[in-house]
Amino acid sequence: MTKLDLRTDAEDISKEYNQYLDDYEGLSLKEMVLSLWGYRRIIAALTFSAGLLIVAIGTSLYLFQQRQDITRLSFRLDFEGIEDSRYPSGGKFSTSDFLSTPVVSRVYEANNLGRYLDIAKFRSSLAIFQTSDKIMLLEKEYAAKLDDRKLTVEQRSRLEAEFVEKKKSLMSPVFSLNLSGDGSVLSIPRGLRAKVMQDLLSAWAEYADRIKGANKYHIALVSRNILKKEELEREDYMVAIDMLRETVRRILADIEKLKEIPGSATFRLEKNGVSLLDLNYRMLDIEKFKLSPLMGLIRIGGITKDEELTKVYLGHRIFELGIKQDDSTSREKVQEAALNNYLQGAKTTIASADLGAAFQQGATTSSFAGNIPTMIPQLGETFLNSIIKMAQENLDAKFRQDLTQKIINEGLDKVGIASEIKYYQILLAGLTEHGKDSSGSGVAKVVGTKVIASVEEVYKAIMLSIDEMNQIYDGLSKANLNPSGILFTVLEPVVQFQDRSLSLKKTLIYMVLAWVLVEGFIFIGVLIANSFRRKEQ
Repeated sequence: MTKLDLRTDAEDISKEYNQYLDDYEGLSLKEMVLSLWGYRRIIAALTFSAGLLIVAIGTSLYLFQQRQDITRLSFRLDFEGIEDSRYPSGGKFSTSDFLSTPVVSRVYEANNLGRYLDIAKFRSSLAIFQTSDKIMLLEKEYAAKLDDRKLTVEQRSRLEAEFVEKKKSLMSPVFSLNLSGDGSVLSIPRGLRAKVMQDLLSAWAEYADRIKGANKYHIALVSRNILKKEELEREDYMVAIDMLRETVRRILADIEKLKEIPGSATFRLEKNGVSLLDLNYRMLDIEKFKLSPLMGLIRIGGITKDEELTKVYLGHRIFELGIKQDDSTSREKVQEAALNNYLQGAKTTIASADLGAAFQQGATTSSFAGNIPTMIPQLGETFLNSIIKMAQENLDAKFRQDLTQKIINEGLDKVGIASEIKYYQILLAGLTEHGKDSSGSGVAKVVGTKVIASVEEVYKAIMLSIDEMNQIYDGLSKANLNPSGILFTVLEPVVQFQDRSLSLKKTLIYMVLAWVLVEGFIFIGVLIANSFRRKEQ
């Protein structure tokens, strides 16, 4: 490139720069104001027109927007355990229980809502909310704190943990049940909508009590369905009495479960004053004075409907109990071996620890011989070692006790199984000794009639005891879990109102923002138009 070319390029660049400065100076604030002032009438006309248009559009959107009709029922849950989201019985509570299928279906059918909308639409129109003004304030407070971008990850995690803890402490059992929607929901009469809300709450309370067991302890008890009279009549005498014996034992086991409920020792039924202790003794008496003599009478007399089938039954019972006895023996041996191995390992560990302590003590004595004071570190170490050793000894003792108790329980089970095996073996030997069934004789028929009558009597007594046991269970649950029988309290009458998705305040804000935006466009448009006019001039 020549020297002349360089000079020409520099002159061109200098001209462009000077032109840029001239243009920049032409865009001074004074010139902009004067330009806008020159177009003031046009700006005023455009501003007025835009304002009218914005007001018209905003008013139309607010007045003609789709509105929702809301029916709201506020209530408070009063049962114990709601703060931990649990029913009084210990079962888990969830807000979804209010809108469960059984509850919604029952209210839908009871109020004949099919005239207005289908059940899917009805369910989707329902919602349950937990309300608390304190929680709303807390959420706003921590939202502002967490919005700080200078927070470190550790600080943010700490704030989130604080928020969760504080929110948990502020959770109150106040809820609102909402029915909202348009069209088909609005077609439901207002009075019927209020009744539906009340029915939903009542249906939930019954559902929580009957299905969820809100007012009952979670204890499974036998019912009348455990044994049918027709089944007893079809079975052989020995088999029928054995079924009654097993039923009595199950009732006794359930009575032991109920004894764990507070107040069960003194609770009595209002109707006849029966207590758990009375039922316990009644069952023991039935087994001792009714079933055992009946079985003895059948065994001695060799009374049976079908000797071969009865022998098969007794033989199979002995076989099952034998397997159960072998399993118990195997478990007992495994537990004993585990305990022995544990004790042997513990002895080895203790010996190693003593040897290590002795070695450490000798090393400490040799290393710190002289006038160097070593009392404080030795005492601190000894103190910590003592605490650790005590904790280990407590854990060891607990483990040994649990394992020993399991071995004892297995031994007791074996004793009971052995007794049952002997019982069935004696019955089987009695049938074999009498040989062929003698049920055709007159004595056998008389004895058979007496057995049938006694079995029926025992069956009625057992069914009565099952009913009374379940009544005691219901009474204890009602007395301890929810004495008033009330799960909820309605805080205010049903409220019905219309809600707009776009409120008046939001509409005004949007209108102001739209006016500011349009005004900005007007100013920019005027300045651009003025710029083009100047260039043309």
